[in-house]
Amino acid sequence: MLLTKSPLFIVTLLLAACAAPQTRTPNVNNETTNAEAKKQQELVVEDYMSNYKKLQNVSSRIITNGSDLCGDKTAGYYGFNYWNQDGFKPAWKEVTKSKFNLDEHFKILHVVEKSPAEKAALKEGDVLVSINHWLVPIGKEADKQLAQKLAEQAKSLSPVEMAVLRDGTEHKVSITPVKSCDFQVHLAPDDTKNAYADGKNIVVYKGLMDFFKTDEEMALVVSHELAHNAMQHIDAKKKNATAGGIFGLLLDIAAATAGVNTNGDFSRLGAGMAGNAYSVEFEQEADYVGLYVMQKAGFNIDNAAGFWRRMAINNSQAITTKSSHPTTPERFVAIEETVKEIKGKLEKGAPLNPELKK
Repeated sequence: MLLTKSPLFIVTLLLAACAAPQTRTPNVNNETTNAEAKKQQELVVEDYMSNYKKLQNVSSRIITNGSDLCGDKTAGYYGFNYWNQDGFKPAWKEVTKSKFNLDEHFKILHVVEKSPAEKAALKEGDVLVSINHWLVPIGKEADKQLAQKLAEQAKSLSPVEMAVLRDGTEHKVSITPVKSCDFQVHLAPDDTKNAYADGKNIVVYKGLMDFFKTDEEMALVVSHELAHNAMQHIDAKKKNATAGGIFGLLLDIAAATAGVNTNGDFSRLGAGMAGNAYSVEFEQEADYVGLYVMQKAGFNIDNAAGFWRRMAINNSQAITTKSSHPTTPERFVAIEETVKEIKGKLEKGAPLNPELKK
């Protein structure tokens, strides 16, 4: 009785009753499987870095040429990206060490095309040694310290002297930063076809990078997200949500006075409704302002609207459904009209500035 009630006995009976494969498959050992796992991890990192470099080459033109729209949210821009082994999860450290020779020191990952760093002859693979005689740290919190130091030195847009190790020999480079919007552009590894701005950063998902067919499509999305930050849409939505929450709180208090416990439902409802009050209009403005930024950055805007036809094919609900964004037909038509507006200004030699409400 004890035997028939044991979990092992029950599992054995279940397996015996199940249908099994009929062919003799190859034996797979742990050694070759682990070697293949390592190779696939290397390919993942290589693919991510390839997309990251493409994104930086495009976005650098946008954040520098769009700086006049960013108000006081500007900074000095060098045009290089760096990395080290500590930027990866423990499971990936061995891969980055063996494949990319990374350790705790910061190495130049990418030098952006036509950037101050490229003009200064900084090279991929250079190891950062010092910045204006300040020794680049290693270890815990070193990445934050380095980012802060670079930002501080770039504020005045004066030449910044750097020492780097290249093939075991120390070299001196002098980089003169240029003015840019103070928004960092990041690549998220997820396969989602999306991008967003949070007021300080611009994030593009790898799934959207795989969807892009041209640099112009990438520039269209990055310019759109930069416009969100430049026009302070995120701050506006937060203020609206706060105002709505306060109004809802007053209703909650009034209900409580009458003996009704709302559990804060009016506060949450008010914050949600007010926070999303102008979502569609903000998206339309980001499309509009973003096209001006894209044109200033030297990208071809003639086929910008076509991107939304491709997005409609990928998500047909967006053709007729309007939620927090305009429908794809609305975006297509509005972008076509904006392109005409910009082309008209170019023909007349008029300033390329978005039209503000009177």
